Amino acid sequence: MEIEEFHEMIDWAYKNKDEKTVLILDEKDVRYYQDRGLWEIISNETGNWLFGIHEDDWIFDFDVMQNIIDSIFKNNFLIDDNISKILFILDYAIKNKKSVVFYL
Repeated sequence: MEIEEFHEMIDWAYKNKDEKTVLILDEKDVRYYQDRGLWEIISNETGNWLFGIHEDDWIFDFDVMQNIIDSIFKNNFLIDDNISKILFILDYAIKNKKSVVFYL
């Protein structure tokens, strides 16, 4: 399925929350990962310094996606179930030439 509009992507994700390429975090989780530095890693790799809670980013660049994956490992980030899924989604997007939306 090709989605060209940001709002369509968000709507699709909420309607398909059980898909393997969708991860929905609650606000508590978003704040937890913010405190742990995950959003800073993504900000550093995307150049989007505003990225964080109540912000979003749509990533089309596969090198940036790979850099996020590499940075998570390089920074010895704790790999819990949610981080595993984020890594899976980024890897899936690279392999299948898809974009990734972070909508916090």
